[in-house]
Amino acid sequence: MSALNRALSAKQLETLKNKLLDALEECSGNTEAIQLAEPEGTDETEQSIADYTNSHNLRFKNRNAILAKKIKKSLKKFELGEYGLCNECGDWIRFERLLARPMAEECIVCKEESERGENRQLPSSPSFQANISMFN
Repeated sequence: MSALNRALSAKQLETLKNKLLDALEECSGNTEAIQLAEPEGTDETEQSIADYTNSHNLRFKNRNAILAKKIKKSLKKFELGEYGLCNECGDWIRFERLLARPMAEECIVCKEESERGENRQLPSSPSFQANISMFN
């Protein structure tokens, strides 16, 4: 681990843990508040509106469930004494990054590197390549 990046202080850890706990509470509350819509009538328009609303609500519920899982994983790292360590290089993640994104699992250098790699991997299906060639 780099000497430039030190472990997080007790006060920083407390701040980040409280931020995670608040986010988990908010995420849980948001998920419980999302209700599926019942069509108000029997015609196709009413059913379409209810289907559209339910589609969005289910997507929000799913997103909240994924977020809650990430938050719980971060809280587990607190218990193990591993919170704030980059999964890729093992260096400490800077406090400022964790403050902005408390569930971050990679330092900014490793995250940027992985995103550059993702951007280089374009789908190779013939239809995708044909669409790309239209714009070249």
